Amino acid sequence: MLLDMLSTRIFTPRDLGSRENALNMIRLLLALTVLYSHAEVLSRTGDGVVWQGQHIGSWGVVGFFAISGFLITGSRIRSTAGKFLINRVARIFPGYIVALVVVAFGFGPVAQVIEKGTLDGYWGTGVTPLQYVWENALLNIFSYNIGTTLSTSPYGQAWNGSLWSLYYEFWCYIIIGVFLSWSLTRRRAWPTVLLFLMSAACHACIDKIGPYIGDDGSLKLLIFMLPYFMGGAVVRMLHERLPMRAWMALASAVIAYALIAAYPNFGKQLASPFIAYLILWLGAILPSPSVIKVHDISYGVYIFHFPVIQLLLIMGVAGHGFWLLLTMTAVITFVLATASWFGIERAAMRWSRGLKPWGDLLRRDSSTGRTPAPALPSRA
Repeated sequence: MLLDMLSTRIFTPRDLGSRENALNMIRLLLALTVLYSHAEVLSRTGDGVVWQGQHIGSWGVVGFFAISGFLITGSRIRSTAGKFLINRVARIFPGYIVALVVVAFGFGPVAQVIEKGTLDGYWGTGVTPLQYVWENALLNIFSYNIGTTLSTSPYGQAWNGSLWSLYYEFWCYIIIGVFLSWSLTRRRAWPTVLLFLMSAACHACIDKIGPYIGDDGSLKLLIFMLPYFMGGAVVRMLHERLPMRAWMALASAVIAYALIAAYPNFGKQLASPFIAYLILWLGAILPSPSVIKVHDISYGVYIFHFPVIQLLLIMGVAGHGFWLLLTMTAVITFVLATASWFGIERAAMRWSRGLKPWGDLLRRDSSTGRTPAPALPSRA
């Protein structure tokens, strides 16, 4: 019976645009790959799992960008420019700002006391907690540390090294938001395909165009990341012609692997539409618990796990074994991510759509006295 069910899910054609999917679960698994990779690297336990020159956590970020490219492109097609921007700000910034504040005024003071035995100097030694929040508030990370904290961590350079990607993801939102402002680019797929090919070509020719962009590391990193996002955008623009079929997923996997193996410098970017299709197919065929379909804590896991690892390292947890460090990191991160989802992220998304931020969680059914099941605000 189980084999029959799996066979049915795998081989039955599915609509790529269906909301009945496991994308929340896949994003959570991708966030956990980043968590695992960072736990290994930060604790100096190992170099992490590496495939084709990238840590498994880096591949997790690639997956995030591919899924975002698909979902955010759909969101832009359905929305006006103003509404699109409001929704994107509401999705990224509230949780991000809370993560900065939690580190600056929660984790940081605890680390200072553990390492120095006192809070003296914490509030006034640069980079101060307020500077840490203020300087990083617009996603571009200028300050990774606070004062003299992390002096006993094996990796003392950053409190939250995961946040860098959000700046480039938001730039991808802006690029696709502007690009889809014309009816031609919204109605036809070929302009998006062309933009993807141009973005991949820019990365492939980065050595040749380098002299024209100088030493701007941020622009080079955007050129590196944009094709992953655009790969998902291409699949979204073609989704009415791309049903979810097992043979197409297998072909996508083979083509992606061939491109990555054949062109080490830019094959990953060129393969991104095929990577996106494969991830979306998995999202269409994999079962997912209902609670994960409704509640997406993957973003919270991504933005909170790094400082959790750092604090546990300062507390000496790694000395009792890597798996204890990993387990404690996962548990604490899940608690913070869940609190962030229900308390901040979900509320901000509801507010951006004109709903009461916590209305459905606080409302009680007068006939039963029970709180009704919460409706999911659209992730896109």
